[in-house]
Amino acid sequence: MQFTPQKMVGWYQVKQLMFTGLKALLSYIFGNYSDRREVQAALSGSDRFDFSQADELWFDYVSDVGDGFNSTYSVAKLLAQEQLTLDKHQTQRGDILIMGGDQVYPTPEMHEYENRLKGPYSAALPRDDSQPSPALFAIPGNHDWYDGLTNFLKVFCQERHIGQWQTYQKRSYWAVQLPHRYWIWGIDIQLNSDIAQPQKNYFNDMVDQYMQPGDKVVLCTAEPSWVFNDRYREEDSYERLRFFEQRFILDNEFELVATLSGDLHHYARYAKVENGQETLQRITAGGGGAFLHPTHNLRDHFRKVEDEELDLKAVFPDKEKSRGLAFKNILFPYLNPSFSFFLGAYYLLLTWVLETDASRGLTSLLEQLSGTDHVLVAFDAIFHVLIRSPLAFILGLTLVASFTWFADENAGKSRYTWIVGTLHGGLHLLLCNLLIWGFASINLDYLGLEVISVTQVVLFAAEMLVLGSICAGTLVGLYLLLSNLVLGIHDNEAFSSVHEENYKNFLRFHLTPTQLTIYPIGIEHIQKHWKVQKTKPLTFTGKLPKARLIESPVHIPLKTTVSDAEFSVTST
Repeated sequence: MQFTPQKMVGWYQVKQLMFTGLKALLSYIFGNYSDRREVQAALSGSDRFDFSQADELWFDYVSDVGDGFNSTYSVAKLLAQEQLTLDKHQTQRGDILIMGGDQVYPTPEMHEYENRLKGPYSAALPRDDSQPSPALFAIPGNHDWYDGLTNFLKVFCQERHIGQWQTYQKRSYWAVQLPHRYWIWGIDIQLNSDIAQPQKNYFNDMVDQYMQPGDKVVLCTAEPSWVFNDRYREEDSYERLRFFEQRFILDNEFELVATLSGDLHHYARYAKVENGQETLQRITAGGGGAFLHPTHNLRDHFRKVEDEELDLKAVFPDKEKSRGLAFKNILFPYLNPSFSFFLGAYYLLLTWVLETDASRGLTSLLEQLSGTDHVLVAFDAIFHVLIRSPLAFILGLTLVASFTWFADENAGKSRYTWIVGTLHGGLHLLLCNLLIWGFASINLDYLGLEVISVTQVVLFAAEMLVLGSICAGTLVGLYLLLSNLVLGIHDNEAFSSVHEENYKNFLRFHLTPTQLTIYPIGIEHIQKHWKVQKTKPLTFTGKLPKARLIESPVHIPLKTTVSDAEFSVTST
């Protein structure tokens, strides 16, 4: 298929922020009223997908895929390889590919699906009707839900191909039967809401019609609620996940082998340990193409839930590398020029209002500032204009309030973050005042320009838009860096700002009559120089990025009978 390769989403581009924020707001307000899962349930039966006849099976898991072309295509090209050798382990392309949420960024318009997901994956493994087609199943993440699943259903629920991969599902949740009494379940949590009754009915039907005690389940969900429960306050998605696991899996005497999720764009494996054995894997593997999330703020042990203690076993990238990447925020103005320029323009607008209102008293604020070399006197002059000018006061208050609102209120230390956010906003107001005083002194004192001259006005505007933007952007970058490294907040904001394309990951599974093996696959450096070939459909050439095992394969032995001792997990 023909498509246009895209750059990574610029989350700090002002237009992008406004558009995505509006989409998220509308989805939050109207999401429950546009829930298409009810329609899905009415139009399709209790369909399951049976792959249980094979003696062994390979399947892959990838999440958070549809962002910039270079990263998305690098991962897709590795998934498409018929064989992949990983530290002397020979692996095969999955007979099934699971996409674990957020298949497109920033919002689920059809042209975004075409350019950011379907195009790259079709080019990575072009359709060939003479060859078998791997199956493709997907669950929606929050970005897929922003249009109420309208386009997700068109892409994944109409039995179409994406390249050689074939879709089969009829709804946004599904159950896939594997050999040796294994199942993969994909659930749809619809923007962190309760699991709808039709979905509960669907899995009840799976349990009643096709399953028996002792069956094993790999559960796919769109967010790692076990991490959110530990790091964020008032986070109840974990309780809903645990309810589903208990009601539909554990109470029916099935074995929950692993819970897989994306949403956080890194690799992190937690394990539940009982009697010295790993009995449950909770794995975040959201490295399919979107910007990297940090790992250094992940705790080594989760102890919030009495009946489930989780230990961190492996992360990618490692915590030291993750901390080092956070320092890229020092380059915030260079990496995010649009947002920095917006702040500089806002500073200029505030200056204009202050100067206009001060001049009504026949005294130019800039002339007052140029006549003093003491910072407190300068601030006193600005303050007296600020409190007498309603518009200037509103602009100043809005500046502070915006950064207070920007603070990471969901983080574990949320009772402190509003103070940090307000301090950040206050520093921006302080910085704006310093720049006004400094530019006034340079232009009027040292250069001898008249305050109302065209030259001075143009020069002041240029100084604020250029130097002011750099200073404002640097302040934001320093705030993100320090708050993330010191307070452990702003994981999302501090790393979306640096646009880190590298450190991608996906999972490969091998199911045999004796065990299930999980291969966590990491890509430290993606290929950034794919060369397009003007063919129909488009193809790309370039050196395949190097993949390696993040950690040793995780082996989950199979029990031979239902009455055997509890299964255990070992890493070798």
